[in-house]
Amino acid sequence: MDEFLKNILTIPAPSGYEEEFQNIFKEHIKKYVDRVETDNMGNIIAVREGPMGSPKIMLSAHCDEVGFLISNIDENGFLYVQEIGGIDTDLLPGRKVDIHTEKGKIAGIIGKKAIHLTRGEEKKKLEVSDIWIDIAANSKENAEKRVQIGDFVTYAKDVVFYENGFLASPSTDDRIGVWTLLETAKMLAEQLLNCSVYFVSSCQEELGARGAKTAADYIHPDVGIAIDVTHATDYPTADTKVTGRINLGNGPVITMGPNINSWVCHQLKALAKDIPVQYEVIARPTGTDANVMQLSSGGIKTALVSIPCRYMHTPYEMVSVDDARQTAQLLGQFVLHNF
Repeated sequence: MDEFLKNILTIPAPSGYEEEFQNIFKEHIKKYVDRVETDNMGNIIAVREGPMGSPKIMLSAHCDEVGFLISNIDENGFLYVQEIGGIDTDLLPGRKVDIHTEKGKIAGIIGKKAIHLTRGEEKKKLEVSDIWIDIAANSKENAEKRVQIGDFVTYAKDVVFYENGFLASPSTDDRIGVWTLLETAKMLAEQLLNCSVYFVSSCQEELGARGAKTAADYIHPDVGIAIDVTHATDYPTADTKVTGRINLGNGPVITMGPNINSWVCHQLKALAKDIPVQYEVIARPTGTDANVMQLSSGGIKTALVSIPCRYMHTPYEMVSVDDARQTAQLLGQFVLHNF
């Protein structure tokens, strides 16, 4: 397993707190590009320069993850939080979390009333106000010596690797996409390009793809391709009647729909004879960086290439590394064959 991938899966970076991750990504990708910039939003924009006046291609994957912010500390030292991004609260009780403070990382446990004591309406779907974080403090004063209002919280970082190349991690969405950016940059590093390629590790996608919007407005690309995860449907209870069948290990997923430019989609599909691909139809804005790129800079020819993912936005999101490698191959071939 690639050491860089192992590393980036364990770096905490919920939306708005991506700086540590971005600094590490910047150090790795600068070996394969001509220049690297950091914009005011915190996006990393790494550029392989093509001939002057040549087309600009923006490849964007978001580095942020879902998480929490501490919003209150009660008199007994229990911590209450607000969510950053979409959290399935039913999965939270009993989870180990990391609280990231100015003094370092502190372990906490998410608590709720025990099932033995839960009655009637209390058994409904959990709200974030129904849970708390326990750091074994005995008072507000004791807790405040270790944590502060505004400290951010992530799932405890743990990566599970499988012999078939699958992995599961809290932040696979979309660190696997950022790793794919790096792999694509490596593939193109020694190639003579007829276009400029902008590799963007974007911020705050989980809050509405905010980073990709500012990056696209700055770059003004001719083509923008988002690299993200999409829902695999190869597990029990998955309903494939509308979504179709998407399997881990069967290759990258090319999206079709109104968020996608037909020419870019056609060119990606034409490469499927050499690279195994799957297809997904999304008849609405995709909820990825592709959505905002399409609407930026007067309109951009946009596409979405996805890596199948089981259990999205849970503490363990599962993907296939082979799917990510093939995604990098697809992107590299798209750049080389079309410009």
